[in-house]
Amino acid sequence: MNESSLADFRKEIKLIRKYIQHIQDVNDIAGYVALKTDNEQIKKLLDKIKGHNTFGIDKKIFEYKAIIISLYGILEKFIEIWIKEYLDTLSDIIPKYNQIDNKIKEQHFELSLKLISTITSRTSAKYQHLTKEQVLKNLNNCIENPSDYIFNLEAFVLLSGNLKHNKIVELFKQLNIDLNGKLKINQTIIQHIQYIRQKEDIGELKAEVLYEEINQLVESRNEIAHGSETVENFQDHSVLESYIQFLENYCQAIFEILNEEIIKHESIHKFQKIENVIDIFDNKILAFEIENYELKLGDFIIIETAEDKFFKKPILEIQVDNKSCPKIKITGKTNIAVQLEPTIKKNQKFFIAKKNN
Repeated sequence: MNESSLADFRKEIKLIRKYIQHIQDVNDIAGYVALKTDNEQIKKLLDKIKGHNTFGIDKKIFEYKAIIISLYGILEKFIEIWIKEYLDTLSDIIPKYNQIDNKIKEQHFELSLKLISTITSRTSAKYQHLTKEQVLKNLNNCIENPSDYIFNLEAFVLLSGNLKHNKIVELFKQLNIDLNGKLKINQTIIQHIQYIRQKEDIGELKAEVLYEEINQLVESRNEIAHGSETVENFQDHSVLESYIQFLENYCQAIFEILNEEIIKHESIHKFQKIENVIDIFDNKILAFEIENYELKLGDFIIIETAEDKFFKKPILEIQVDNKSCPKIKITGKTNIAVQLEPTIKKNQKFFIAKKNN
């Protein structure tokens, strides 16, 4: 997964917050009472700002609508980006198309046909950059030349409109990812939900309750888009911060889940399991036996936890016979120790890059 896209997401969230702060600053200025000592230019500017504020509640509703539509746009945009990034990265990791999960292959075929139908009907300008011939070529190439395959990425986000939580879950099923199950063990979203619900045990809460802020955001956007948003539905700017915070944590969790899935596939196709783990010290030192291998500082170890979570950690120190070294080249079987970022445990599995990768 591309960390720069996560940075772009955070940047857009930050811009929304800056916009809300700007609105508040203008309102504060509009409430300022000019002093006799203020020069005429300042007085004229204040009168101008006060004039812009005369439409009161209508102004606030307009700003509210703009923020809701922007927040929903961020949700839809980055869910699409990350699904396509995930599949693109997957094609770099898994060498042959026939090694791709069967669920994804089935969905790729069926959704590609739907994409062709959408392109042919030209009902959406969104896919005008695609041709049915290119989609068919990519699909055929997956069968005829499985070592050089390309996903029809747009096919997997055909149904990405009106993204309530259950719709996002459906999109992830196409990738053979149980999003609800993964979110239940993701600390980013769990801790946020525990905080806002003031409830430590959230295991029994249903998905529609756990992620109701996302659903409310989508419903508000739909009402605005269809002209049914009323004054009664209007929420003050301060309430919007709860939407922003939830969206921030929810999308961060989704990015983390996709990233963990990528690392999982790396552990299968690019890494090999360390079979002979000798011991773990201080929750950060991994001692193991290795043979015919070159290793250096900065190389990665993949960790699989007992909860089926995957992490990739860089090697911070290498020791052989209690001596540190920046890199080693081993021929015979040798016991070594490497220091990783905490925390690692004895009930975890560890993977090291395959020798020829």
